[in-house]
Amino acid sequence: MQSGFSRRAEHPVTQVVEHVMAVIADDAASLLTGEQAPQLAPCEADPCQRFFVRTHARRQWCSTRCGDRVRAARAYTRKRSLHNAQTV
Repeated sequence: MQSGFSRRAEHPVTQVVEHVMAVIADDAASLLTGEQAPQLAPCEADPCQRFFVRTHARRQWCSTRCGDRVRAARAYTRKRSLHNAQTV
């Protein structure tokens, strides 16, 4: 066991990662406590767990990809129920 002073040099990548994480944390705190906080909404697509800033009252999804997935599932369900109704 050493006694006295010791010096540990941090790796440059560690410093960059810590800086980026601090910037992200600062931005998140600003978003959660700022003017746009009431506009934060969860994505309404079933498997998606993201949040987004609702810029329009009718916006329901975080991306067009999530919206397309929901609309495709709805169309598939509608087509399948039509097909089942015709075969019965």
